[in-house]
This record gives sequence, C-alpha cells and structure tokens, in this order.
Amino acid sequence: KATVSVLYWAAEMHSLRCLSRQARRASGLQLVECPRDAMQGLPNFVPTEDKIRYINKLLEVGYHTIDFGSFVSAPAVPQMRDTVDVLKGLNLKESKSELLAVVCNVRGALDAAQHPEIKYLGFPLSISEEFQQRNTRKDIMSALETLEKISDICKNSDKELVTYISMAFGNPYEEKYSPELVSEFVGKVVDLGGKTISLADTVGSGTSTLIREVFSIVIPAYPEVVIGAHLHSSSATATEKIAAVLDTGCTRIDSAIGGMGGCPFAKSALIGNVPTESVIAQCQLSDFEHGLNMNKFVEAQAIKHELFGVAVSEIILQCYLGDTVAFTELCRTQFNEADVNKNTILSKEEFNYSVKKVIEELGEPEPSENKLDRIWKSAPKASPDGMNFDEYCSIARDKLLKRMAHDEAQQ
Repeated sequence: KATVSVLYWAAEMHSLRCLSRQARRASGLQLVECPRDAMQGLPNFVPTEDKIRYINKLLEVGYHTIDFGSFVSAPAVPQMRDTVDVLKGLNLKESKSELLAVVCNVRGALDAAQHPEIKYLGFPLSISEEFQQRNTRKDIMSALETLEKISDICKNSDKELVTYISMAFGNPYEEKYSPELVSEFVGKVVDLGGKTISLADTVGSGTSTLIREVFSIVIPAYPEVVIGAHLHSSSATATEKIAAVLDTGCTRIDSAIGGMGGCPFAKSALIGNVPTESVIAQCQLSDFEHGLNMNKFVEAQAIKHELFGVAVSEIILQCYLGDTVAFTELCRTQFNEADVNKNTILSKEEFNYSVKKVIEELGEPEPSENKLDRIWKSAPKASPDGMNFDEYCSIARDKLLKRMAHDEAQQ
C-alpha cells in the first residue's frame, strides 16, 4: 500500500508538472524584436533600403511585434528620420507580426495614427524627472497629460497604446526609487486606459533580484494588464535577467538580435538590449514556446551581421558573454588546457600560452610580448605566483568587454 501511495503521489506530481509546462507553453508569450532601439543610437545613418531589407526579414521570423521606427524629432533622433519611407517598403501581407512605432508627443502620435499598418504606439514615461526631461523634454506631470491625449488618439484611430516605464529597476540620478513607486506609476497608466505596459531597465542597472521583486509586486496588482519587460543590459548579465523575468510570469519581452542598441539618453554610454538569442535559449530552458521560425531567424542574424559590420569573432564573443554558463565553460576549457602542472594556478608562461591560443582561434594577430606583459601585470591576482580560475574569468571578461566596446565605437 505504501508503494502504491508513493507511485500515485509521483504520478500526480508528474501530471501537475506537465500541466504547468502546458500552461506555460500556452501562456501567450509575446516576443518583441526592436530594430528601432538597435539602430537609433548608431552614429552613421543606416540607408533606408538596408533598414527595409532587415525589417522585412524580421517580419518573416514570427515575432508578436516589431518595434520598427519612431515619429520623433529628426534632430533628436536622426537615425529615425526615414520611418515613413521604411514603412512604405515593408511586406506585411504574409507576416503575423504587428508594427509598433514610438512617439514622444501628440504631434508624433497624430502622424503615426495616419498609418493603418501600425497597430501599436509606444510612449516612454519615466519615474525619474531627470530622465523624463532628457528623453521627452517634459516633466512627469506634463508627460502624463501627454499620455492621456495619446491614449485618446489611440482609441479614436484603432491603435493600441504601449507605455514604457523607464528607470523601473533603479535610478542613477539619486532620485526617489522603490518597487512600490514603479507599481504606483503602472497604476497611473492603467487609470488612463493603459493595457500594455513594459517595465524598462533603461541603463542596465537592475539586478535579477530586483527584477524579480518588481515584477512580483506589479503583475499580481494588475492582472488585467499585459506587463512586459524592456531590458537593457551588458552581455554578461543578460541571461540571468531574462531568467528572472520569465520566473515571475511576465509574458512580454523586448529584445534585439545580438544585443544591439540601447538608449542614447541614458547617461553617456549605450547599454545594449538583451540579445534575442539569449531570450530564445532561456525560453527553451523555462518551457516557454517562443514560436519563432528559427531558419528565418538565422537569416535575419546574417543580414544584421552584414549590415552592421559585426565580425565572426564578435559574434562568438557576444554569444559567450551573453550566456554566462557557456562563457565560464569556455574559460574553464582554456584554463585547464593551459594548466600544464594541474595545480589550478596559471603561471605567467601558462597564461600567455592561453591568451595566444584564444586569439589564434578567433583569427586575430598574435599579441606582442609587451602586450602580454601589460595584460599580466594589470590582472588582479591574490597570489604573486599565479592566477586562479576566478581571476582568469574576470580578466577575460574585462578584456573582451573592452574590446567589444572599442569595436562598437569604431562602427
């Protein structure tokens, strides 16, 4: 009888787990690809025909929404000055994806509302007065008044409003912040008729712990609202942030292929969007059905790499840095191979060998001895006799991130 009871209990638990997975698969996950956010901060203007080519391929992938352009001031965001021309070139008949355009004022909303191809108008609202001024040249009270008018425009033109709550996971301007304040702002938007609200990690400052806390407060408080995540992040922390979002039951995630882009108004540096590749991988690990056509996704990746000049080495580095586990495994493989004495410490000679081998595999020129000496001296080491694995990972991540930042600045 005890055995039967245990088997019955095990069968019941298995059934519940299956139902949970099915519920997650059927939860209506909305993946939003953001080529607008990816391109808007680039220093060189991307030709209109290239934008059209790239976005048309994205339209074949199967995203819920494509954040394709914006109706904003051309001097403020010159990269988006051709949004109307891009829209004219898009092939929408065979695509299930909807289009979203960002607006920052009533005039932009009225302009966007004239285009029946656009379903969503996105408006950025910040809980930070400083950032609201930087982003829309309005204070928060004026932004809320504008949001109300844009909400009315959406209702009268068969559009849907998507509101982005900026600085939802931390405020770098030393202003008041708390998860409860985020929930309060969501309530303000809901009172104005908002049904889709994305919480934005604008400058990439949110930790996975804070992300879980914020979503765990907001989602239960507004069950009738689609609460989304628009995260900016370094490649090294993107995966854990996506996992935190999915764990809380969030069903709408914005991302960009390769982690490209960010907000040009957030301090002085661009922090990239979370990579779509990492979102896909985390969906698979978390039993979420992403519903994307992966063959078309790979084709879109190829176009992205072609248009924006990302070399194969940067693709590999982005992959490893975007997936902390894979990056650590790479470091472990290289560390163990270089650790000839198997004492879990690399001597200077062993470290130099490892660096040369990694660079060789990436197809890069061999570094000079002087450069290797500088890297070794600059690396933090607890012992003067050598470098342990954690120190090896740390210096590897630091050097690769600096390399990628330099390459992005050269594009």
